[in-house]
Amino acid sequence: MMGYLKLRRSQLILASFLVFSLILAAFPGIDLSISKLFFDGKSFQHNQVHDFLHGSMGVFLVASIGSVLALCIFNRFANQRVCNVCMKRVLYLFLVLVIGAGLIVNVLLKDNFGRARPRDVTQFGGLMHFTPPFVMSNECNRNCSFASGEAAGGFFSLALALALSRRRRAYVAALAVGAVFSWSRISQGAHFFSDTVVSFFVMLIVADVLYYYLVMTHTERADLPVPALALQARSRAL
Repeated sequence: MMGYLKLRRSQLILASFLVFSLILAAFPGIDLSISKLFFDGKSFQHNQVHDFLHGSMGVFLVASIGSVLALCIFNRFANQRVCNVCMKRVLYLFLVLVIGAGLIVNVLLKDNFGRARPRDVTQFGGLMHFTPPFVMSNECNRNCSFASGEAAGGFFSLALALALSRRRRAYVAALAVGAVFSWSRISQGAHFFSDTVVSFFVMLIVADVLYYYLVMTHTERADLPVPALALQARSRAL
């Protein structure tokens, strides 16, 4: 893990997560203000687009893993290297989904922080109290608001971009997919903005760490840029 933490990229990701977390924790009203944009005084938005996105999440995840597995089998038996897909990359995607969206977001966070959803708090006509992000409460027993499982599923596309392309447009498309699912949940009053931000960073960090250790070769890891201080420490060690 120390090798990954020395990377300039990893330090930027972790620093960004820390800054966003501090801002959202220091100014919890940001969540209420953003949710208020989608509240008409009686209810949050709900239409066929929301229903489609909500119902398509499982299909998206199964189709993604299934398609990559099928491509892996094709490459193996046809002796091809389409997108460089192999069993190692299939395993990588499976672990990102299980660890990131499954264990961290849905088990560790959602079932323990007890944060009520926007549509259930008093500010939007509900009966429960609003809880700032990163604060544990008893307003919800299970499947709570913090963090967003569907946003995590949407941002699983970041792992797909890493495993299949690593081109800038693939990352942009992955961010767009995650943002659309996040918008859908926020506008429905199912999640606060901070719920989706945390899910984004969880999936980004898990995807990046596992890619570094499971997919990249030793030579590729050695060629990654590291800050000057880390280079000096490495030189002294040699």
